[in-house]
Amino acid sequence: MARDRGEGPVAYLASLLFCAVLAAVLLLTGLGGDVARFTGAAICRVGQAAGLVAHCDPPGRPGTDRTAPDPDQPVQPCLAGSESTYLEETVTIPTKRVDVRTNSRGTIQLNKRVGPDGRPVWEVVDFTWGEGGVSTPEVGKGPVKGGVWGGLMMTNGKVYGGFTTEEEARRFFDDLKEHRIGSEVKFTLRTNPVTGGFVWLGSKLPWVGDDIDRYMGGSEPDRKPTGEYLDGGITGGLKGDVELGPVKIPLKGRGWLISGTQHNLVNGEKTTYYTQRGEAEVAVQLDLGDIISKLPPPLRRSAQQGLEAGLDAVLNVVEGQLKSKIGNNFVLQPGQRAQIKGAVKLNPSIGLNYKHRAGTTWGVTQDKDGKVVRVTQTQNGQDVLYARVDGKLKSSNSVGDKFDATGGKQWILFAQRTLTEKALDYSRADDRKLIDQYLLDGDTDALERAWDQGAGTMGRTTYDNTGETGKAEAKGAAGGKPKTRWGIFEIGREDEKSILQDAQYFKPGVGWVPWKACR
Repeated sequence: MARDRGEGPVAYLASLLFCAVLAAVLLLTGLGGDVARFTGAAICRVGQAAGLVAHCDPPGRPGTDRTAPDPDQPVQPCLAGSESTYLEETVTIPTKRVDVRTNSRGTIQLNKRVGPDGRPVWEVVDFTWGEGGVSTPEVGKGPVKGGVWGGLMMTNGKVYGGFTTEEEARRFFDDLKEHRIGSEVKFTLRTNPVTGGFVWLGSKLPWVGDDIDRYMGGSEPDRKPTGEYLDGGITGGLKGDVELGPVKIPLKGRGWLISGTQHNLVNGEKTTYYTQRGEAEVAVQLDLGDIISKLPPPLRRSAQQGLEAGLDAVLNVVEGQLKSKIGNNFVLQPGQRAQIKGAVKLNPSIGLNYKHRAGTTWGVTQDKDGKVVRVTQTQNGQDVLYARVDGKLKSSNSVGDKFDATGGKQWILFAQRTLTEKALDYSRADDRKLIDQYLLDGDTDALERAWDQGAGTMGRTTYDNTGETGKAEAKGAAGGKPKTRWGIFEIGREDEKSILQDAQYFKPGVGWVPWKACR
């Protein structure tokens, strides 16, 4: 130890002299990159050991990493991509004066999020909503028909986060999708407000309850959720058709007023929110059956032969489905095919469909101790143009019973979605004053003006959408006197991807600038 102390000053003096010469060489030769950075770190450590330098950065960290992040850049993770599948069913039950309407939808969503540090994480969202209400029967005569409906709705959802790779998240997404919404029949029985209670009771039976719950898609995955939410509110809409000869214009619209809470099960935060959301849809369909009936006889016969071939193709699909359910020995006999084709009229149509969606959500987030953390606003808008093909089957019997079934498919031709997220952080003094005032008076206009003037943070992302939808509807009426309606059953499935095209955040005095961390 004494020898170390005796040689210390001389050794340090020699080391410092060597480092000074080496630093001069690096400066004169212009060497940089990793060589200069690691050599500089070594020089710093020598100086630190001599007591001349208080702190040294790790050699692998460039000096630019010490730059403070832009305070105007959002700190909440951005949505860098999304993929979803949903199945929705609607049952309308006629009564003497009004119709009872029930609806449910199950959605499984895979989201990619990127934090301020540029690291991506993936999450899977599983949510189901149910609606119950009343609707008017289809009213109107001639070319214009329609009706309105209204009721109450509730949504229950869970978030499964923490996936560090897309492969791991996608496996979970695919498995959950198959379990929750793999079968239209099981999904309808489990989620519809009319039948869902009976399925729930079945899942509580001793010995067989767990098997029933698993088979019907109600059992929970082994992975624990990182978040959950529950909301509810009022909903309503309208549906109509305008027929102008071979041209049909279907109209549809609906809206929601919702409030609810979301719990972060990892850090204990709770967000209370309310949402205004709506969508409107208009289509133009060209009735090919009406056009075919007006063709010259030779062309009409050729077109009708094509429709018969199409009906044969439909029957082949039905036969294949029944074989998979009943057994390979099931076959539609020629006489049965002829009977079905004689009772059924196939009426195809083609067209375009335009849909607009918009919604605004306000949220107040509190930590696990109930202290306010932030106030947020999320605006979500989407425009979609579909190409659509529909086919209508009509059937009747000798006593006047009628049955109509409509099936259709839509493909996205063009779609764009814009997501704007705004936040006020309670840890910032200027934001704190705005939040306190908002909690007192609820003045959302004042917050909008503050954001426009540079308060808090604002991020905006734009997505290109791809995907397709399929829908089917069945309704019937009994013959005789008085005639009665059998009700309406509708079911639809949609697959959609949102692919990030642009990401920006708002910088006061500059405007919208590239949000590079979101990439």
